Amino acid sequence: MRGYVNHSLSSQSGVVLVISLVLLLVITLISISGLSDGAIQEKMAANSQQSNQVFQNAEGAVSHALILINGLPNVAGSSTALTRAIADGVPVKIVDAQLTKSGLMTVSVTYTHQDYNGLKPGVSLNADENEMMIGETRFKLEGRATMASSGAVSVISQGISYE
Repeated sequence: MRGYVNHSLSSQSGVVLVISLVLLLVITLISISGLSDGAIQEKMAANSQQSNQVFQNAEGAVSHALILINGLPNVAGSSTALTRAIADGVPVKIVDAQLTKSGLMTVSVTYTHQDYNGLKPGVSLNADENEMMIGETRFKLEGRATMASSGAVSVISQGISYE
């Protein structure tokens, strides 16, 4: 029996070492692959979060502008920005100072007067009428939020009209 054990030990010549090194290499490659996948998923999650924040701020800027124009149940609205857009003939851009001063992102609302191909102000369809007919006035509100650190940008547009 003693001769049989000596014979099997002397014939192995390091095969177990080679197999264990190959298995160690495979396990190392799998773990490195898993770590790089985790880093990519972390970047994707951060980009998604920043994109969502920028979208919500742009949408909030447009909603806030609409509230300023239309007012609230007990508070009258103000059409100052719309009047400036008509008078100047160029878009009026207002930067939200509260969100911009944080330094994380820039949020703005642009009021643009859009010409409408319907009746122009002061035109009457009836030649016998002495009163002036004022046509529809349209505006485009554009909320824009930009996060400088990541380059995330979101633009939300809302059309409004007055008759």
